[in-house]
Amino acid sequence: MFRIPTKALERDEWLATARSKWRDWVPAFAGTGRIAAMGLALLAFAACWLAQEPAVQRAPHPAKLSVITGLPLFWRDGAQVDAPIVTVLRQRFDLSPLDSPLALENSPAKTLLLAQPRAFSMDELVALNGWIGRGGKALVLADPELRWPMDLPLGDRRRPPAVTLLAAMIEYWGVRLTPPSAGEKRHFLGDGRVLTVYSASGFEDAGPKCRIVGRGLVARCMVGKGSATIVADADLIDDRLWLADAAASLEPGQWTADTPQFVAEALGATLPAGRRWVRSGDALVNAVRCAVLVGIFWAALGTVFFRRRGAAPLDLSSPRPARPTPFKEG
Repeated sequence: MFRIPTKALERDEWLATARSKWRDWVPAFAGTGRIAAMGLALLAFAACWLAQEPAVQRAPHPAKLSVITGLPLFWRDGAQVDAPIVTVLRQRFDLSPLDSPLALENSPAKTLLLAQPRAFSMDELVALNGWIGRGGKALVLADPELRWPMDLPLGDRRRPPAVTLLAAMIEYWGVRLTPPSAGEKRHFLGDGRVLTVYSASGFEDAGPKCRIVGRGLVARCMVGKGSATIVADADLIDDRLWLADAAASLEPGQWTADTPQFVAEALGATLPAGRRWVRSGDALVNAVRCAVLVGIFWAALGTVFFRRRGAAPLDLSSPRPARPTPFKEG
């Protein structure tokens, strides 16, 4: 810092030196500002890159999980191939596909994924209800209007049922399915998570042992000592509705819905937390409007700043006008 002199000559010399230094500092600070801006941009890019969630890793001690389904979750085009949702679940569970609820009695698993199964006999229904009632935990995907894309012809026994065949069992547990709504929809569960469903249904008339949650899409029922989480849609686990890249099912950055987290949680496991989603088109429009207003404000502020900076500098060395000497009479 410069010491401000008191004498007039020294003051003039100091002002001239200050002006010279100022002219030297401005370009230096301008260059430093550009470098700092580039550094901040690179830092932001690195932070975004490092913030990407890593791929889901297999748990060291996966729990046992039985799966009964009519959906093509373990085969495709006649070959044994895991569907993406199965690939994700294998990171948390030791999966055992079963053909019938009668096999649950000899299974070590205490958790069951029951996804749009074929028709069960009365003995199989009794076995299913008894297994859950003795302390089993089941996630039931019951779709009243399945829209899963299939290349198999109509009537092929390998095709999954077009409508759920568990409606009577579900009503016995304490809830009833409502008629489905057409089309694909983004369904918010009420806790920030979103599922993409297709021709999904809902629940009504919950009994004393059931509770309807997820904004009507999910019902949780107590069955004896066990529990059943029932979802009124099975299309939601189709990878076309929750995954951007079918070859990257273990990368959370490729998930377009919270389906893996929801399914894993209903079965008693956890996966990386989901992201925040746009709730509606109106919310997106309002967010864009706010962003535009903020941009206009900063643009106006920058214009004012650069105009002041481009104005002619004040000549500090110009002599000030002398003060008029007061006139004294006499």
